[in-house]
Amino acid sequence: MNDLVERFEVAFNQIHQHLKEFNGYPKNDNFVELLQRSKLKHSVIRVHFDLLKQYAKLRNALVHERIRDDYYIATPHLEVVESLEHIKQTLDQPPEALEFATQPVIFFKDTSLLTEIMAAFDQQGVSQFPIYNGDNEFLGLLTNDGIVRWFARSVNQNLVNLTDITARDVLQDGLNPSIEFLSSHGTVYELEERFERSLEEERKLKAVILTESGKANDAPLGIVTTWDLIKVDRRNEDE
Repeated sequence: MNDLVERFEVAFNQIHQHLKEFNGYPKNDNFVELLQRSKLKHSVIRVHFDLLKQYAKLRNALVHERIRDDYYIATPHLEVVESLEHIKQTLDQPPEALEFATQPVIFFKDTSLLTEIMAAFDQQGVSQFPIYNGDNEFLGLLTNDGIVRWFARSVNQNLVNLTDITARDVLQDGLNPSIEFLSSHGTVYELEERFERSLEEERKLKAVILTESGKANDAPLGIVTTWDLIKVDRRNEDE
């Protein structure tokens, strides 16, 4: 029984340490308050939030309501200890962002014809393609929404002939959405922080492109949109 208590306290304290780290080691390091703050940023915490709040109550009973040093008013069941240890393990070794990305990434050159790209939208069932120039420099993300807006402007200007229109023509129309880059070895927490920061800055982040180095001009290995973040919560719920 004491062994279960010890395992519970070790796992709980290590999770508490992660919460402090997530929040920049604030002066007020109350577990539940840190939990509340972290819930908004990290999927593991968000999925297990209610459970961790209950474990906090059990931990308080263990620490503050002992009858004797070797006798506890409450003790955790084995499945509770194993559940807490599993959460702790996930925080210790978070999955890589690439696990939740759309792969492989289909991309086009700036000289690609718009008609070709529109056909790919229909065939691939995706809503955006990265665009690169001949030197493999990233130029922007061409989205189906962007093409619709470009069409709207072109109709107003009586320009509807698509014969020679290229990806560059549409990108130069000033409809480039916000994109960020992250190393393919980055964690899912780093990925979530990018989207969370964009919300705080009231800037709509369309996607995060994953490359080997995290630099824009490396080959794209995966692309993550806000819809892909749903996979993160679903995975944690399944686990």
